[in-house]
Amino acid sequence: MRHGARRPPGPPKQFDTQRTLERARDLFWRRGFDGTGLSELEGELGVGRKSLYDTFGNKRALYLASLAHYGDSVIAAICDGLERPGASPLANLERVLGKLARHHASGESHGCLLGVGLAQVQRDDAEIVAALRRELARLEDAFERTLQRALDAGELRPNVRPRDSARQLVAFVQGMALLGRIADSPAVLPTAMSATLDGLRR
Repeated sequence: MRHGARRPPGPPKQFDTQRTLERARDLFWRRGFDGTGLSELEGELGVGRKSLYDTFGNKRALYLASLAHYGDSVIAAICDGLERPGASPLANLERVLGKLARHHASGESHGCLLGVGLAQVQRDDAEIVAALRRELARLEDAFERTLQRALDAGELRPNVRPRDSARQLVAFVQGMALLGRIADSPAVLPTAMSATLDGLRR
């Protein structure tokens, strides 16, 4: 090859990068960061270690990408549901929480990827802590906007503080995701959700 000549392009990737990221996300969702080894990732994704490293970086980088993907898919869908046109803010909130309650009570839920991360992360792991906080803040902000609109519409008790109640709802949905893994009755979470909303509505 002549000096300065461009190298020919390497062979094309033999896997779908987006689909591989989704499958990695789902494995971390089931097993958590600590419970997922590189050999498990290779087996689950059907991608060799070198290809994973070349595309995503190391396991930590793949986990961080999975958290961002979860935020842009699952968390974004929850936030979009709170903004659904043609329904009142409180009706949107009730529908979204009800859907989460039914899902986590179904016996098929793996919980929440953020919750699994929260249970394992070390407080001094600044990078992963920041990623988890960022996605939780996205959810909190969406709850706050919905609660403020509901308050302005007269649907909530006048002493409701949207930011504080939004934080309460984030804690509540994380709790539902955890309890759903061991709940002995499918009615537990929907009734808890109803009680939560009863504490907000006028």
